[in-house]
Amino acid sequence: MSSLQAEYQRFLVYLAGQPVHDDVRRIANLVMENLQVLAEVGTQRRGRSTRLAPLALQQLAQTHADLPGATQLAQVARSHLRLDRLEVGPFRGFMQSESFDLSRDITLIYGPNGTGKSSFFEALEMAMLGSISEAEAKRFDNRAYCNNARLGRHVAPRLMGSLNGAPAAQVQADEASFRFCFVEKNRLDDFGRIAARTPGDQRQLIATLFGVDQFSEFVRGFNATLDENLSISSIKALQLEGRRNQVAASQQTLDAYPQRLVGIAQEEEALAARIYPGSTYQGCVDWIFGTQERQGQLAYLQGVLESPLPIIHGCTAVSLWQMRAQVYEWHGASQAAQQALNARAADVSFSNLYDSLLQLAEGAAACPACGTPLDRVAYDPFERARTGLAQLAELRTLQQRSVDATNNCNEALRSLLIEMRRVCEVASQVCPNEFQAAQLPVLPPSSVGQWLQPWMSDNERSWQALMQLMTFIEQADAASRQVVEQRQTFAQQRQTLDGFRGEIERCRLMRSQALQEFTQAQATITQFEADNQQLIEEVGREALALEHNRRIKVAYDAYLLQLQAYLAALPAQLLQGLGDSSRNLYNLFNREDPRPAQIHALWLPLAENGKIEIEFVGQPGERFDALLILSEGHIRCLGLAILLAKNLAEDCPIVIFDDVVNAIDDEHRDGIWRTFFESGLLDAKQVILTSHAEEFLHRIQQEIGAQRAAQIRRYRFLPHHGEHHLRIDTDPPTKNYVLLAHAALQAEEKRDALRHSRAAIESLTDRAWTWFGRRQDGRLELKLGGPRAKWELNNKCLKLRTGLGRIPNPTQGLQDFLAGLDALLHVSGASIEWSYLNSGTHDSQQDHEFDRAAVNTIVTAALAMDRGLEALRSG
Repeated sequence: MSSLQAEYQRFLVYLAGQPVHDDVRRIANLVMENLQVLAEVGTQRRGRSTRLAPLALQQLAQTHADLPGATQLAQVARSHLRLDRLEVGPFRGFMQSESFDLSRDITLIYGPNGTGKSSFFEALEMAMLGSISEAEAKRFDNRAYCNNARLGRHVAPRLMGSLNGAPAAQVQADEASFRFCFVEKNRLDDFGRIAARTPGDQRQLIATLFGVDQFSEFVRGFNATLDENLSISSIKALQLEGRRNQVAASQQTLDAYPQRLVGIAQEEEALAARIYPGSTYQGCVDWIFGTQERQGQLAYLQGVLESPLPIIHGCTAVSLWQMRAQVYEWHGASQAAQQALNARAADVSFSNLYDSLLQLAEGAAACPACGTPLDRVAYDPFERARTGLAQLAELRTLQQRSVDATNNCNEALRSLLIEMRRVCEVASQVCPNEFQAAQLPVLPPSSVGQWLQPWMSDNERSWQALMQLMTFIEQADAASRQVVEQRQTFAQQRQTLDGFRGEIERCRLMRSQALQEFTQAQATITQFEADNQQLIEEVGREALALEHNRRIKVAYDAYLLQLQAYLAALPAQLLQGLGDSSRNLYNLFNREDPRPAQIHALWLPLAENGKIEIEFVGQPGERFDALLILSEGHIRCLGLAILLAKNLAEDCPIVIFDDVVNAIDDEHRDGIWRTFFESGLLDAKQVILTSHAEEFLHRIQQEIGAQRAAQIRRYRFLPHHGEHHLRIDTDPPTKNYVLLAHAALQAEEKRDALRHSRAAIESLTDRAWTWFGRRQDGRLELKLGGPRAKWELNNKCLKLRTGLGRIPNPTQGLQDFLAGLDALLHVSGASIEWSYLNSGTHDSQQDHEFDRAAVNTIVTAALAMDRGLEALRSG
């Protein structure tokens, strides 16, 4: 069963507990029956709804509404399951049948890349889950993916196991029971790189880690509605509904007509109160627009304002008196200047003479009177003329003043004449009778001569008559100004009445529209039943088909909400209660990191788009987005911690690691294997671990102790030499130095026993020294034989024995270790055995044979030290 099918089945169990309509359950079952067909397409071009809608139309009514309950999908009692062996082949890289013993607590699978470890892991996946995640991710056909490429076929792997101590039997694939038994490298790789993806891809964070990303993508592939693929509305029904809406609107119009008239009347009365308080609306209308008997105020104002404006002449008696006074003033000034000039008549003659003489001065060389050259005359006539003119400067000023006064007097006379002529012309229009009776002198066309004299004679009779006419003109101008001012008031009143006219027209229009709509509504209601009898019958025939389509729409909409709600709650369901255990595992993986860099608190997302947030020991109270602040290696460690925490939380009896350390950088591998095999967390589980990291597996076998290392089942996949079948070493030698030393001793290979003992003692004392340093001051003083000499193993053991002997109240494990160390040191340090141990594993010629008793003591001591360390590790 694929992960998509398995997760969808869990959704069906969830849906069975929801209060939904049976049609929603039918849609869910219909999707399950066509899961692969629907999963092939998504929302693009409405591919999903294009496939689902026809299926629903044809099969929904026949699809059963029963959903699998929780009891139907009950998980097996996996806590008591123990794997026994795996029989695989032909399958993927296996061309022939192979059998793997999985009965031990720990099974290690080692091999370089390309040797077949993935085929082994995928065989376990197929046997326990019923599908292979890699095939699903790459959308390969599962059967074709399982075939051996050269044979073109495969045999389903058989996994044997014992349940509750019963005899071994084939384990049936059960994705629900074993889904959290697998920890894959690919998932950790994808999880580690998810920080580099777009925010839209990062929402797949938890789905990617737990292998439910296919289900997540499947859910997102549903279109929001099936409306475009279903006939959920009828054109005939829409037409009928529209016409009924028209009838309903018409009836509403009839019902609302009286109230509408009341509203219009209220607006009319409010308008009358603003036009003329205390008057009726019709009275205001008659006053503004008039009746047949009388003119309306608006028409009256319009006529007044359209009549010609009266002329304002602007003539005043004061201005004439001022102009006459100015004439007299300039005439007096002219007379005075002339009298002054007359008094100096002789000087005027000399002035004219001198002016004439100076006119001859330009270019003259002789006197103009006698012809004598100027350089011979007694007096230069031209210079005398200049001197005389300078003496007569005052006379010239008088002459200029006389000329200016005469000119100003003439100009004043001319202006006075023009104004008097204008006044006479205005008087002939304003008061023609009075003007004729005044018999005024005729005014000349120009101000030449004594034209003003007749107006001033006979005690200024004519002038006074003109002033009398000015009175009539000023009175006419005052009346014209009053009319102009009155027109402004009329214009404002007309503007106000124009505004009222617009509001009155609006009220008239409202009454007209109300009446028109009322009449039209009456006609519409009268004709509806007769006009739509045929349409009503057509809609009735169409209703049955529409009911089925709408039933599907309602069921699909409710189904999609339930499916999306299940997906949204999936992260919380998967991660519930894993925060503390994931944090602890992460810190164990990263035990060599500085304490402030370890995680103090971890918050796992409870929704699909949620973040993984962390709080560091060194920065309490400050949350960070884990994907933003952690390195890719640390993110992978976090992913491994979450998956392992889930395995522990589900109490899975098995945990299978597929090359997980290949996804983790080297500096974290030590913390990972120690967490796996030293923390005690996995002691109750069967552990299957595949890896191509040889040193990683070597270190595991070395430091878990000889007793546990002896119980490990090992398989080594070897590189091929051109053949197509896999090369598998089913019993490779152990990597544990203590076991190797003991085996060499049993085979009477004393040199090899010492060589392995040397490595074993180095490892055991290093581990003991590390344990000692964590509890007390772990500094030891070692002796060197020279500047480039290495410390001797014997000296290291002596110093370590002294340091460990200072620990008060030693535990049984420490006592066992010290006993083995004492037995080791009991062998003489001068013996050739210690010489060999101190010198290392280099080839050397020995003069004497190694003493078997001494070698046996050394190997036995190493075994005792190993047992003591194992007791210390287990507490």
